[in-house]
Amino acid sequence: MQVRAHKLRDYRLEGWEEKIAGRWSYAQLAADPQWRDGWISFDSVTWNPHDGLVYCGLNSIDGDLLYAFSPLDGKFECLGTRRWTDEFDVKIHRTLLVNPRDRKLYFATSLLHDVERQREAKGGKVVCYDPASRSYDVLGVPLPRLYIQSIAADWARGFLYGFTYPAEFVFRLDIASGAVENLAYVGNSIFFAQPHNGVVDRDGWLWGTCAETRAWDEITGPVPIRLFKYHPEGGRFVWFEHGLSRRTDARQLAPNPAAPEGAASALAQTRHKDDYGFCDSMVYDGERYIYAGTTAGVLARIDTASGAVDKVARVMATGRFPALAFRGGVLYGGGGMNGWTQLMRWDTHTDRIETFNDLTDPAIGDKPARIHEIAVDSGHTLYLGENDNHVRSSYLWTARLD
Repeated sequence: MQVRAHKLRDYRLEGWEEKIAGRWSYAQLAADPQWRDGWISFDSVTWNPHDGLVYCGLNSIDGDLLYAFSPLDGKFECLGTRRWTDEFDVKIHRTLLVNPRDRKLYFATSLLHDVERQREAKGGKVVCYDPASRSYDVLGVPLPRLYIQSIAADWARGFLYGFTYPAEFVFRLDIASGAVENLAYVGNSIFFAQPHNGVVDRDGWLWGTCAETRAWDEITGPVPIRLFKYHPEGGRFVWFEHGLSRRTDARQLAPNPAAPEGAASALAQTRHKDDYGFCDSMVYDGERYIYAGTTAGVLARIDTASGAVDKVARVMATGRFPALAFRGGVLYGGGGMNGWTQLMRWDTHTDRIETFNDLTDPAIGDKPARIHEIAVDSGHTLYLGENDNHVRSSYLWTARLD
């Protein structure tokens, strides 16, 4: 395996545990030059087959949110988002999507600011970027004051779907007209329930996760996080009574791959400390199956024909499984916490899942603290977006598994 770090910014960061975590407000964070300028994350990455570049959506307090990375020379190019961002647009969280019809990129903006700024903040923008003309088109703010954690696309029908934050809604945006419909709420007062990213299958169904309401009871039910699917023809929802697989589920399709020696569950450090099958990632194989990673580190498979869910295996030892990509029948994944980061590769026609547990770049003696998203090019080079590193700026990483 060959691993390499690519540095866009390289600040050393100090004081997370001592003064920031659980203590600072966002206003203090944004006012500190070290953290304002240096604390970037590569929250979204996608490989564009039309120009061979990797597009990187950042978490960056200064509003400098989109870069292109050239695998040929290892250089980054700033794409000038500060032409249209305001002080509240601080990240492209998930997802950067390439439209095969117009060859443009579509994405949305999300937030870090606190609740008292919501009257000033207009809300998350849906944006189109044209690599050919290097121009932007802000398609609108679908739901005022709410920001957008992820989008999914139905290119055939010309729709984008988005999941909002902090209040959890799912909306549909017509790309041609800009018309927006707020389709449903998917959260409740207890859980952050939306999928880290949703997907649309070939029949036009949007798949995601939602939370039970149980407004009459203070105890969660046996399946508090559940799957749903939505189709625009007739506005049809199917609300399933089951969700994704859990670590404790005994039946699975493949053996658990080897875990890094010494790695232990870190779920207690997250808002998802209980394993309810929270969806950390989804990817569609283009035919029958959706593959999903959970915050507990489990790989699951959804049959789009029936909605049935199978546990494939427990893959990420520490938990967090936010990165999946599919190419040529091979599923790639990434996740982990606290530097116990892992990659996986699975030929989905077999029952053997490979894991790669030492992601150190020997030139710098360092590894990603977390992996937030993965892109894979036609030659099966992996591009890893690192996020939430609390001692330095996060990097873009490349990996060759053979």
